[in-house]
Amino acid sequence: MFDLKFRYKNILMAGALLAISAVGCTDLEEKVIDEIVSGDISEVEGAEASLLAATYSKSESIFGDYGGSWCLQEMTTDEAMLPVRGEDWRDGGKWKMLHEFGWDASSVKVEDNWLQLNGAIAQAASAINVIKNSSISERNLYLAEARGMWALYAYNLVDLFGQMPYRDPMNLTFVQDPVIMDTQDAISIIVNTLYDIIPDLATIGTQGTHAGRFTKEGAYALLAKIYLNKAVYNDRYNASSSFDFTANNNMDSVIYFANKLIDSPAFDLEPDYFEIFGVDNQNNSELILAYIQKATGANTGQNDFTYLSMGRNQKANPENNRGSNATCTTPDYLATWEGNTNDPRYHKHTIKNGGEAFKNDGTDYSLPYDGTFHFNRGFQEGQQYGPIIVNGAFEMDPDAAGRVLVQMLYTEKTQTLPMDFTRELNFDVANDAAFSQNQINRGVRVFKQEYDAENTRSKGGVDISIFRLGGIYTMRAEALFRKGNVQGALADINTLRTSRFSIDKEGNRYYGQPIETLDEETLYNEISYEMYWEGERRQEMIRFGTFDKAYTAKPATEPMFRVFPIPQSELDVNKNYIQNKDY
Repeated sequence: MFDLKFRYKNILMAGALLAISAVGCTDLEEKVIDEIVSGDISEVEGAEASLLAATYSKSESIFGDYGGSWCLQEMTTDEAMLPVRGEDWRDGGKWKMLHEFGWDASSVKVEDNWLQLNGAIAQAASAINVIKNSSISERNLYLAEARGMWALYAYNLVDLFGQMPYRDPMNLTFVQDPVIMDTQDAISIIVNTLYDIIPDLATIGTQGTHAGRFTKEGAYALLAKIYLNKAVYNDRYNASSSFDFTANNNMDSVIYFANKLIDSPAFDLEPDYFEIFGVDNQNNSELILAYIQKATGANTGQNDFTYLSMGRNQKANPENNRGSNATCTTPDYLATWEGNTNDPRYHKHTIKNGGEAFKNDGTDYSLPYDGTFHFNRGFQEGQQYGPIIVNGAFEMDPDAAGRVLVQMLYTEKTQTLPMDFTRELNFDVANDAAFSQNQINRGVRVFKQEYDAENTRSKGGVDISIFRLGGIYTMRAEALFRKGNVQGALADINTLRTSRFSIDKEGNRYYGQPIETLDEETLYNEISYEMYWEGERRQEMIRFGTFDKAYTAKPATEPMFRVFPIPQSELDVNKNYIQNKDY
């Protein structure tokens, strides 16, 4: 058995050794930061750039991977679940237990995320430790960015686990044990760090920055999010979910930082909602801070979030790209859309197949084809259609050159079973999220992010939003509502509704319509209409008091589950931790 101080010493020393080795790096190594975030950082300043690039690269496993923070923020909610489907996704129960609330201190995904986040924090601290003593011309900018990413990773750790092992990244020592901070103290440090670095951060679009770099605007967005959730962090176990949101002017702070972003000329709402999440979303006008995938080449990038929902025979090209038939949403969540399924954010018929709308209703005989087949976006329900693969190639229309035949799809493993996605999630055993092979169609699928057919199923070029303008509008709307300014909140919600358009099955464009009144339940639903499948739902449900309630495959639960346990492997090596309440 070894003490945790040696574990953290080793993590930080590894970062220091990386810094030493980077001093003599080659031209190839000096370009790492460009490959990670497409920035314009001088190749001459390779050591600092390499460390900063390594700090940004930690975002992949945290924000770009379905097994990162997304699974804890989404699969524990009514919005997303990953059940066992026949022979697939049993995986020792590590996925379905998230939705069943069956996790404990030894659960795989709990420990994985704890280690990933702590590793990212340690990497950022190592970068800070080197850059702060540097004499490069961009020292202050690089240092502020590294500290900003440290704050982002630290915030996510505290939000999920309620505690943080802390060493001051500006004064690192490999001797002292880290201080184990509770939520309130950790949030205070994170907030103070953000205020401290804002003067040295670039305004987005200046000094070679963009949404892939931590800028002033990224700091504003993170501060708004912290203040929005601060009442929860101050009273995590409130049995009635009666959080004091307006204490200490927290909602005023949300509004202040939201205003700075909404009023910024750098951002605009994207009218074509699903293009925010498209393969061409680089430089999208909504992105404030994002994990950049397009520039990562062969080493990183994920197609995770739509790949998970797609059926195995829903193939964007006839080679090795396919879905995994895994995640779906729940009837509980779909019920919140009742009466609003004409919202442009619910579904979009693609016109990317040669300009013809993909109706996906059995009337498509063939569609233009240029090597990639585009599926519709949003919620996918009912019988699915698509190209048929014969001898490793899509079957082409014999009567019209350049067109691929579109036919009814069947499931891959049961080739006589039509691919018909149904709302019902009836399990053979109550609260056991497992289906037999002939039940694998159960659950409406979510194709929010576009599948990048130019890459493999595990490599994609869709930039993953961490903060975007639509989310800022929802933050401001909620803060205004909690302060009693219902009309101001309604105006923000209607701005989102009426700014978006979609495409119907005839290929016609239609816009969203405003609503006339706003109460708490409507606000709660409207926030999710804008932000579903983006890793926000757990926080939303906790703030609005629905997280503890029973929903599909989940019983009613106690407030203890609003935070995850400190992994047992961590408790075994550091007796300074006290396990979170009731675990």
